[in-house]
Amino acid sequence: MTDNNIQSAAPEQHVHDLRAVYDMGNLRLDPSAGTGDRPWSVLRITPDQYSGSETLIGAAINAKTGELIDAATGKPAAEMSFPSGVIEQGSWTVITRIGTPAGNQTGRYKWTEPVNAKRRLDPDDVYRPFASGGIVLCRQNPQAEGLSQFNSVSLLPPGWETDVQSAFNTLQKNKVLSGKPASKTDISSLRTLASDANLFVSSMAFRLLAETGNLDSRTLQQNLAKAANYRRAVFMYVALINSAVGGASPVEPALAQAVQGVSQPANDRATVLASTAATLFNPELPNSRALSARLLGGIRNRPTPAVAARKPDPYVDQLLKLTHTP
Repeated sequence: MTDNNIQSAAPEQHVHDLRAVYDMGNLRLDPSAGTGDRPWSVLRITPDQYSGSETLIGAAINAKTGELIDAATGKPAAEMSFPSGVIEQGSWTVITRIGTPAGNQTGRYKWTEPVNAKRRLDPDDVYRPFASGGIVLCRQNPQAEGLSQFNSVSLLPPGWETDVQSAFNTLQKNKVLSGKPASKTDISSLRTLASDANLFVSSMAFRLLAETGNLDSRTLQQNLAKAANYRRAVFMYVALINSAVGGASPVEPALAQAVQGVSQPANDRATVLASTAATLFNPELPNSRALSARLLGGIRNRPTPAVAARKPDPYVDQLLKLTHTP
């Protein structure tokens, strides 16, 4: 287990971490499902210099006149006649490949992702791993072209890549992690696995408890007491998005307690990261949004002893700006 210290994250890393917490809070792995020519792989994504730039799909520039033309016909065209897209290109390097270590260990990728008008924010709107880089867990076929080379892509928090192989070993032995608990024995197993040293195993077990209504305030409090850094952020995000719809949330007392008392910078970062992810990515959950706002308010309004007064945390400030929290 190597969950990097969230306190060491640079302020500009906040959008990377938002996407990673969202992806880990929604991660579903089934090692028994046939992967065929797409084995689960952990890849380091290194984008080219201009990856992430916007372009006009199908447009070109006439080298002689400098005017915009249709690349297919060569005829002049108005800018508004072309759809916008984001260039995503770069290289990948294998860190871990599950079950099939052979094959290409490095390669290239290139495509243009259309930018479509949407009514809600998608994780890619906040951070695109293939445009900005990072370490991802995905099912990959190196022989495929373009975006079809990668399936089921999840961005990993810093340090989590070292836990992938052992997570799959545990998943093979504990089928309860790949489905819904069907008995009290399954629920008991999930409670034990939620405290597992493996970051993926504990996060998936915790999510299953929350999704099936088996996460109460006491269980959450016990798990938060043992969790730190990005694992703590994932746990809090999962608890927030699975809080009760309407009425009092059974997990609110434990969440409220997490922001009380003396400020702990690393825990505050985890709380703000989780609350921001729930607010941005799950707008359809009003109870979650309200609970997130109360947590953020608790951190902002916590009295700071004059002797121990701290400078504002720019990482936290960047996250709060995304949710327009004063």
